[in-house]
Amino acid sequence: MILVVDVGNTNIVLGVYNNSENIAGWRISTDAKKTSDEYSIQVMQLFIQSNLNPKEVKGIIISSVVPNIMHS
Repeated sequence: MILVVDVGNTNIVLGVYNNSENIAGWRISTDAKKTSDEYSIQVMQLFIQSNLNPKEVKGIIISSVVPNIMHS
């Protein structure tokens, strides 16, 4: 599986792909005040709710227009 993350000014859009098939997708609010731990917990909860095992993610692609979020 590949996790794709698009960090925008308003939303962070995430998608999970297995081969070329989109098997899950989510949209969460971008918040510069959130810590990396908070984002990690939120993403883990999305995986659990979708019955996906995050350990099966073999790669991550990140696109961002919000530089200060990338440090989170």
